[in-house]
Amino acid sequence: MSPSTSFLERFSFREKYLASRDAKAQKIHKILQRQVSLVEQVSLLDIGCSQGHITQKLGEGFGMVVGLDLADEIGRRPGFHFVQADGCQLPLRSAIFDVILLNHVLEHVLSPQSLLDETWRVLRPGGICYLATPNKYSFLEPHYRLPFLSWLPRQLAHQYVRLARRGNCYLDRLPSYYELRKLTQRFQVHDQTCSVLADPGVFFQADPTFVGLVWWVRWFPLWLLRLMMPLLPVYILTLRKKRLPED
Repeated sequence: MSPSTSFLERFSFREKYLASRDAKAQKIHKILQRQVSLVEQVSLLDIGCSQGHITQKLGEGFGMVVGLDLADEIGRRPGFHFVQADGCQLPLRSAIFDVILLNHVLEHVLSPQSLLDETWRVLRPGGICYLATPNKYSFLEPHYRLPFLSWLPRQLAHQYVRLARRGNCYLDRLPSYYELRKLTQRFQVHDQTCSVLADPGVFFQADPTFVGLVWWVRWFPLWLLRLMMPLLPVYILTLRKKRLPED
């Protein structure tokens, strides 16, 4: 994973970021409930858990929850097992988790393919990976808050970040929709993005501000939202590891 300073210390919106964790945990839980039965008996691995705000919340409903991150963050939440390790080189046995979270972590690693290969390895056949990541072609880069930053070639992006005094270099690698589907092609992919946007009142009950911002989306037919996929700011996918023929 990217050799960087603490994720939360890199940006100026720390408090706003932390305040949104409960709402995002609720959204993830609702999506997973539709994909996995008997969640109270399910084992979950949260790769890139940071301080574990979402991990802790999910730990209240799942059978066993493990949070993993490259750094052991100060102020890490209790209520789950923590492993300090690189998500691209997991020190874990194969096929031991029912659910894996890659919640806005894919864009922070040096090798997204290695991260997904390791996710596949430790996921049980029939298991689910929840994956959310920003779109490379969204207007505003979500981490540095600079327009069109992720559109630029790497060297120009580094210069842009320095000129804007947001750091010494651009560390993240946001995927396009095409790149994301190519990276996840070995899984059975279910795109949740349009379903979440079309019904924010269900998935974001704890975030009325967000519901108010996207209320107009519900008037869009799903076919039109799907046509807009390459331009949406965030993608949400659930990835199922295919069962072996004998399973």
